[in-house]
Amino acid sequence: MARQRDGQVNVVGVASRDSVAAMADFVERHDLGHVAHAADEDRTVWSHFGVSYQPAWVFVGPDGTVLDREFGPLYDDALDERITEVFGLDG
Repeated sequence: MARQRDGQVNVVGVASRDSVAAMADFVERHDLGHVAHAADEDRTVWSHFGVSYQPAWVFVGPDGTVLDREFGPLYDDALDERITEVFGLDG
């Protein structure tokens, strides 16, 4: 999967609108422990990246520039395809 390939892309889940405990429960329930997660209790991160609801994906370049946004769910292959497109990686 592109998300893990050669360490080129990092995925970070940013939870908002709930408590840290609720985020931890979600991560455990959906077996997402392999993805880094951050609690955005005051919605600073969401606001910075123009996110107002979940699910949302923000693709950020190495210099911090927002390259693209995707609102709605992306699963496995669809997420890998978007990562490949946005970052110009070889499939």
